[in-house]
Order: sequence, then C-alpha cells, then structure tokens
Amino acid sequence: MICDAPVSVPVCPPLQFAALPNGQLAFRSRGDGEAVVFLHGLLGSSKSWAFQFAHLSRNYRVIAWDAPGYGQSALVSASIDAYIQALCGLVASIGRPRISLVGHSMGGAVAACFAARFPELVSRLVLSCSHAGYGDPQAAPMPSKFESRMREFYGIGPIAYGANRARDLLPASVPTCVFDHAAEIASEVNPEGLRRATRMLQRADNRSLLPTLRMPILVLTGEMDTDVRPDLKADLLRLTPMTRHVEMPGVGHAPYFEMPDSYSELIEGFLSEEQQE
Repeated sequence: MICDAPVSVPVCPPLQFAALPNGQLAFRSRGDGEAVVFLHGLLGSSKSWAFQFAHLSRNYRVIAWDAPGYGQSALVSASIDAYIQALCGLVASIGRPRISLVGHSMGGAVAACFAARFPELVSRLVLSCSHAGYGDPQAAPMPSKFESRMREFYGIGPIAYGANRARDLLPASVPTCVFDHAAEIASEVNPEGLRRATRMLQRADNRSLLPTLRMPILVLTGEMDTDVRPDLKADLLRLTPMTRHVEMPGVGHAPYFEMPDSYSELIEGFLSEEQQE
C-alpha cells in the first residue's frame, strides 16, 4: 500500500561538478548544516532524491551524486575501489569534516565499504534496500539479466526502456508523476556506466567489513522488495551492528518514490536522534 500520494515531483537542484583525477563527478546540493550524502542504485541518479532534497534540505545540506558513469560523471573502472576513490573526491570537495551517508541498493554497498575504510569521515550510515555485494569471482560472466536488458535497451530505445524499468520498480498504484520521473531517470542511463556499475556490484563483497562498522547505522528494508535476494538481506542484517532496523510495510525496492514522506521522516528522525545524544 502506498501511504504517501505526492501530486508533483519537486524540482531537483542544478548539477554541480567536482574535478577529480579520473574526470569530473556530477552532483546536486541544497541546504545548509550537516552534510548528508545520498548514493543511488543501479537504476537511479542524483534525480532519484527529488523528495529528499525538498524534505531534508530544511535542516541539512543534502548532496546526491551521479555515480561514476551516470549522468555527466566520468566513467571509472568496474571495481568498488574506483567508486570509493570517486566518493573520497566528492567528500573532500564538500569541505566538511564528517558526513552522514545514505546508500540505496548499489549505493549502499559503496556506502558501507566507504564507511568501513574511512570511519573518521562518516558520523552516521543509512543502508536502504541494500546488501553486502554479490561476491562473485573475478572471472564470472556478466549477469544474464544485464545482457537481456541491454538487448532491450538497444532494441526498443531509451524512452520505452525507461518506462519498462519504472514498471519493474514501482507498484501500479504509484502516482503518474512519480512513474514518469522514474521512467525518465532510467531512460537516461549510460549503458557503459550501467555495465561497469553492475560488474562492480557483482564482484563487491563487504561481508568481512560490515561487522567492523562502529558508527550509528539505520538499516531500511522493504516488505515487498523482491530485488534484494532473501539470503543477501539476511546477511546484511546478521553482519551489520546496526543501531536500528525498520522494515517498511507494503514497500518494494524504491521507498524514496513509493513513500517519500515516510522514508524522509525515518532518515530525518535517525539523524536528529543522534544529534541529541
């Protein structure tokens, strides 16, 4: 069941660019105060966080990247180390001693790895509909799902492809404005960026890193999420020394679109509780 019913999608802040050694990284930023950095999933971009920009920028500086190979961000190699290096560059450009980090799905794998390697930079961590990475061997072939989707992308074109991905991602009850926004984001995918991000996530394995995390952690899962395999969800919950776990009822893999107000309030509540302690 969709609890929030937005009548329009808020306008995202304009793109900005950080000059990194391997090329530019695009991001969006709005607000002042403590920096909260959002990392999107495989089908996302910085535009995925339109509702969170509107809600959270009242009290925080909300920053969202276009991951390497997405939007106008330069490609990097298909390794989590390269994505961590890009995130390091973005965090350095922010000019704040510490950040809170919100990672969704693929972004959660990057966020958890970054927080484990650089705990002095991360004050709080939110892992949203995420997992520890698939941990496949280096020689494993590309997933058949990716190959099928690329044939579809080139066969029907980006607009129809984006609409299909939005149908996969969202329930039929989602408002039309949200569906159209999600479809637009998916249609803008860079196929090579998606290939490298898929490969990165396929090889990533944070299972040994998760137990070392010591900052406050909020884990958000969706009751109806079929994108995160049950065994991967179980691993994340078992290995992460979380402060709190919230299972969002009736929600699939895109709570930031399906229940934007409730999702933002969960994150805001977690951040503000820790500020008071």
